[in-house]
Amino acid sequence: MKKNLKILIPTACLILAGASFGVTYAYLIANDTAVNEFSVGENDIDIVEDSFVPPEKLGPTVTFDKNPKISNNGDVSCFVRARIDFSDSEAEKFCELVGLNTTEWDHRDDGYYYYKAALDPGDETQALFTQVHIKEKYDAEDYGGRDVNETDMIDFDIMVYAESCQHPDHADGASCPDDEYLTVWEKEETKA
Repeated sequence: MKKNLKILIPTACLILAGASFGVTYAYLIANDTAVNEFSVGENDIDIVEDSFVPPEKLGPTVTFDKNPKISNNGDVSCFVRARIDFSDSEAEKFCELVGLNTTEWDHRDDGYYYYKAALDPGDETQALFTQVHIKEKYDAEDYGGRDVNETDMIDFDIMVYAESCQHPDHADGASCPDDEYLTVWEKEETKA
C-alpha cells in the first residue's frame, strides 16, 4: 500500500499541476476586442448665386445682378470667409460693388470678408453684395477722376473665393464669444 501511495501521490500532483497549468494559461491568454468607430465631420461649402446673367454690353452706368452666398453642405457647423478678386485690376477700378452687406459680413485688412455667424449644416449666408455697377467716373486716384468710356471696357471676371473652418464645440452649451468668427481663423492660421 505504501508503494501504491508513493506512485499515487506524485501522479495526483502531476495531474493537478497539469490541470491548473491549463486553467492558468487560459486565464493569461484570454482576450476580448472592442471596436470603437469614429467619424470625422465633413466641412463642405459651395458658393451659390441666384441666376447670374452677365450683361450683354458693358459700359458706363451699366448695373447687373450678382449676389454670391456661401452654403454649408457639410454635416458640421462652420465659419466662412470670402475674398472678391477681379481677373483684371483695371476692371476693378471702374466697377463698384452695390449692396455690400456690412451687417452680416466684416471686411478685414487681410482682404477677406468674414461672416459673423456660424453656419449650421444646410444653411447659407446672406449675399455678400447684390449688384455690380460700372462707374460713370473713375475715382480721383484712378486716372484723375476722368470719365469712364466704352474704350476702357475690357472683359473681366469677378471671382469669389471662400474658405471654411469648423465651428468649435463649447462645453456645457456655452454661447460663442462675439468675435469667435475671427478667433477661429487666428487659431487655424497658427496651425499651418
